[in-house]
Amino acid sequence: MVFMDNFLNRQDLISKYKDNALLLYSLELRLQLEDIQSVASDALTDGNDDKKCDLVYIDEEEGLAIIAQGYYSQKERQSAPASKASDLNTAITWLFNEDTDNLPLDIRAASKQLRQAIVNKKIHTIQIWYVHNLPESKNVSNEMNAVKLSLMSSLKSYTDSTKDINVIALEVGKETLNRWYKSSSVPILVNEDFEIRTPNGGYQTIGDNWTSYMTAIPLTFLYDSYKEHKDDLFSSNIRGYLGSLNKKNNINNGIKRTVESSPSNFLIYNNGLTILVNKISEISSENIKVTGMSIVNGAQTTGAIGSVLNSPREDALVSVRFIKCDDPKILRDIIEFNNKQNVVASSDFRSTDEIQDNLRRQFNEIRSVVYLGGRRGGSDDKIKRYSNLIPHDLVAQCLSAFHQDPNTAYNRKKEIWENNALYSSIFSEKTTARHMLFVYSLYQAIEKKKENLKLTKNNLSTTDKDIYEYLSIRGSTWVLLAAIASSMDNILNKPLRDFFDLKFTINMTFEEAVSLWEHPLETALPFVSSLLPAVQNGVKTKDVINSSIKDFKEKTASILKILWVTPGVKINFEMFSSRIETV
Repeated sequence: MVFMDNFLNRQDLISKYKDNALLLYSLELRLQLEDIQSVASDALTDGNDDKKCDLVYIDEEEGLAIIAQGYYSQKERQSAPASKASDLNTAITWLFNEDTDNLPLDIRAASKQLRQAIVNKKIHTIQIWYVHNLPESKNVSNEMNAVKLSLMSSLKSYTDSTKDINVIALEVGKETLNRWYKSSSVPILVNEDFEIRTPNGGYQTIGDNWTSYMTAIPLTFLYDSYKEHKDDLFSSNIRGYLGSLNKKNNINNGIKRTVESSPSNFLIYNNGLTILVNKISEISSENIKVTGMSIVNGAQTTGAIGSVLNSPREDALVSVRFIKCDDPKILRDIIEFNNKQNVVASSDFRSTDEIQDNLRRQFNEIRSVVYLGGRRGGSDDKIKRYSNLIPHDLVAQCLSAFHQDPNTAYNRKKEIWENNALYSSIFSEKTTARHMLFVYSLYQAIEKKKENLKLTKNNLSTTDKDIYEYLSIRGSTWVLLAAIASSMDNILNKPLRDFFDLKFTINMTFEEAVSLWEHPLETALPFVSSLLPAVQNGVKTKDVINSSIKDFKEKTASILKILWVTPGVKINFEMFSSRIETV
């Protein structure tokens, strides 16, 4: 199946995001994002005054930023308009060179975060995408190269050396999208026959439905293979090659230096590769013949080897484990475990722990939602989507923010699952599916309010305009969620023993839960100006965050006391409170 068939079935994207649907689909496909909807809320910058920039995606934990422009043609054409690619020059100018006070609101939030992340050395790779549904062309490629040079020039204002950031320009058209789609469901894209020299021999291990062969192969083979196949070699490795930076502690640059200066020691300096193959047809003392090849672990090593100026020496070797596997479940686990090899073992693979198993059982009893608890989809189709999924990463952020740690929710999303202390602070025997639903529904109610304000942003009252400006700041949702949680005793007009006890009554759909938050939100949102100090510098300073939340709680407490004794208004709060259990 080509990507277009799959994309046209994604009505969750097409109906809501229209012209931006393909752009979001591409991002989801490439990065294998579980919840593209929450990403879209922050990343999309498209609007009446978007300055030729449709999306700015920033992941400081991965050191990655993506700036993108999208185009969708209803008619078949030979290529996409190159002028749309050159528009990205305008986007670069506004994002990096213009005074942020002069930027439209949506672009301003993205620009501030991106500039600050670069200055703080949180970004090591910036990719520029021109996404469309037409054949790729030389004209567009030339324009993208020009955009790349423009960005590299703009970066000089923010870094001591432009060599600190790897800049990649991509035309993401039919050919690229088809490769990305195919690699999401087919682990091995490169399917030709290879005869590879193994000068020191090796040893074979045979298991149930799998065969493994450990050996060492010449770097020249990887060098030549990367030159020919590029990222197709990494179809089982979700990140691909991230490039190298000319700095001492950059791993990929260190690999290149070893290839060039100490090739005979490469084998003992490098951890080696894991390569999936479709077939191992012959093994001898000096060669191995395989069909198909996908480097599931070792993309950075291979990319660095393939990026050196001259072919490595013939005697330079790297250790390799070839695996041929016929079991889809084991194959999926090989891909997942090898892609996560650097995570500390005691904190790894939370999806199999007792807490997540228990939560999945509890969620099975709740109508209208699905929770997988870190489990990935089946091996047949990695990009299968549930319309009613509660994404594990996102709900973990919600829990962190609700339980008064919006800093972690915004800045350390992945670390929640890797750090034992962070994980156990929100996932323990006290954590229930109904509490998670309570917290996640508040997040969705805030996002719904933001979306409604965005649709009418040109006709907002002064108060609503202030609310929308606050919600447009990246990270603001997490601070607001924490602030509302801190005020739950006043909202419910009763003392609370433990926030983990908060949950909705049983007979309620998720949609009803989201709707119930409407009245408390309308009461609290006019006071978001109290939270501005907490979000102006990227949700980082704990003391400022706590002080802002305290100020918010004090101001909302005053109005809530009045509303709880006001006839006609009191009934709304009583209705909300009656649908909540606290023990």
